[in-house]
Amino acid sequence: MKGYKASKTASKVSVAKTGDKYLLIKKNYDPDTGAELDDSTTEYFIESITGRISSLDAQITALTAEKADYEQLKTDFEAL
Repeated sequence: MKGYKASKTASKVSVAKTGDKYLLIKKNYDPDTGAELDDSTTEYFIESITGRISSLDAQITALTAEKADYEQLKTDFEAL
């Protein structure tokens, strides 16, 4: 989840476990007044989180390889 670490540090999110359910609890505020609203709760499955991590790892690997290709191309052009 993008921004999770910062939100956790700012105490804007928390996690809980109920039985076999993992929950992300997010604080909500009225954008006009800043008044605290009811929290929102989203259920997550560890398998889904693990899959997302694997997907991100694959993207990082692919982007790192693509970056290396571009760096090599730039080096070759600059050598001309």
